[in-house]
This record gives sequence, structure tokens and C-alpha cells, in this order.
Amino acid sequence: MTFMTGQSPTRQLSLRGAVRKIALSSLRVLALVAGGAVLWQHRRYLRVRRAAVQDHQRIFHSPGAFHVLAFLATTPGADVVEEVRALRRATRGSQAAWIYAGKAVVAAEHSAQIGEKDWSAIVLLQYPSRTAYDLHVRSDEMRAALGGFTEVYLHGFRRRPVANAMIPQVLLAIRAGQIVGGRASHLPFKRAESQNVLPQAEALARRLGQETEFGADAVVVVNLLKHGTREQRAAFRRYSAPMFGAMAEGGYGPVHVGRAVRIERDYDFDLVALVYYPGVEFFVDMAQSDFMKDIYAGKQLGDTQAVVTVPILDRL
Repeated sequence: MTFMTGQSPTRQLSLRGAVRKIALSSLRVLALVAGGAVLWQHRRYLRVRRAAVQDHQRIFHSPGAFHVLAFLATTPGADVVEEVRALRRATRGSQAAWIYAGKAVVAAEHSAQIGEKDWSAIVLLQYPSRTAYDLHVRSDEMRAALGGFTEVYLHGFRRRPVANAMIPQVLLAIRAGQIVGGRASHLPFKRAESQNVLPQAEALARRLGQETEFGADAVVVVNLLKHGTREQRAAFRRYSAPMFGAMAEGGYGPVHVGRAVRIERDYDFDLVALVYYPGVEFFVDMAQSDFMKDIYAGKQLGDTQAVVTVPILDRL
């Protein structure tokens, strides 16, 4: 017995071919949209990095490059910009590339290892190699330049260029997931009824309010992090997840992440992270928000130093 389908085999093959063509065309369109979004995110992030953060990092630098953070303290009343400018003049002709320079506003978190230091500025330098750094830091010129500060602490890190270049795209993927999933917006931040959001929220807001000249478009928090126990790591992941969600939505986030390398003293950290926020007003709103109040209590690390800075490299 023969069953009639109502369509000839030729007709069925033709329909299948049309479906395949539609599917392939749809995939091409999706690929083009995704590629365009990736390119747009890269260019947007780079534009913010150069114009607002005043960060001069090349996206794809040598994997052997060695990065150094210089935490600097000046004498009370000194002109911080002028003091850092003098340091930059002293490094001209060396292999030290100036990547970022920030005037320190306040320490959001003090390291148990380093102590409650009142830093004045933080500078990020890049060297071709660890050897190049070791030679430079021992030079008479560099020793004299650093000797002009009342206190200096230097900490190195290895920054993987490809991994760092992918950070904006990870945030883009998170944002796409938020849109598709219809997740509630974190922004604008809602001010918490209680003033005790962060232990230092009031002092932080007061100090940042004085930095509208340098910090109108960008705030950069310089972090030294030690992971801690398994329980502390799990707690930090629970804190980090909503933070990255807000970063993805707001278009801000890490600009430098790397493996910490100890180069002096016995301070032990695992990770270095420099994180950009879009200006002092935004940062104060976040620090005093319900959002921060809800997640900050669960933050745990083995040790951390977090210094809030505003960009000054273009002034040097």
C-alpha cells in the first residue's frame, strides 16, 4: 500500500533547501551583529580608557612586559601633581613607560600587612622585562627621584594582554544575558536609608567631593588582593557577581588585572586590579546605595588594599 504525502520528493528537497538557506542567512546576520557589537565595545572601552581614565596602555603589549605600581606619599601640604611631575621628568630616557598616574583621594580599605598609610599618589609603570625594572630601580636617577617622597612602596604584577583585552567582551556578554533574561536594572543607584553603608562612606563622599576637577569623568580604584581561605573566596565570588553585573550595565569596570609579583618587603598579595568608575558623583552614589549595602557585608578576602584615585597623567 502506498501512502500519499501530498508533496513530491523533489518538492520536499526544495523546501529543506530553502530552510537551510534561511537558517544560514540568519546565522550570518547574527554573526555580523555579534561582530559589530564586539567591535563597538572594544572601541568604546578604548575611547573611555584614553580620554577619561588617561590610561596609556597598549592593548597588545609584549607578554614579557613587567608592570610596577608605585605607591607614593608626599610631605603634608605639597603639590601632589608637581611632585609626581618631577618623578616623570626623572624617568625620561629610561625604559619606564608611564601607563597611569592617579592622585590618591582616600583608602577605601587598608591592608593588614601594609597598615593605614596615607598615600598621595599612585603611578603605574611598564618595563620591557623584570630585568629592565631591576636595573632602573637601582639606578642613581631613580633612587634620587623616589627619595624625594616621604614613603614609597613598589609592587609588581604580570599582566596578560589577551586576557585583559577580553574583559570588555566578558562584560558585553553579561550585559547581553541581562537583556535577554529581563533582569532588573541596578541603575540608577538608590540611596540607602541608613548612612552606614560602608564603614568609611561619609569620609569617602566628603573627600571625593573635593576632587571634581580631576575626577569629573573617572575614578580608578587601585586594588592589591590576597584571596584567603576557601570560604573567603566563595564569599568574594558572591560579592563580585552583582558588582560585575552593575559594571556590565553601566559600562565601566577593570582596566588592568594581573598576577601580583612581590618585589620588595614581605607583603604577600595574589592579584592586582585597577578598576574604572565613571566619575566622583557616580562613585559616591554607588558607595551610599542600597546596592552596595546589600553586597558589601558579604565581601571577604585574606587581605586587601584599595585606594581611590583620580587621573592626573595628562597634567604631567
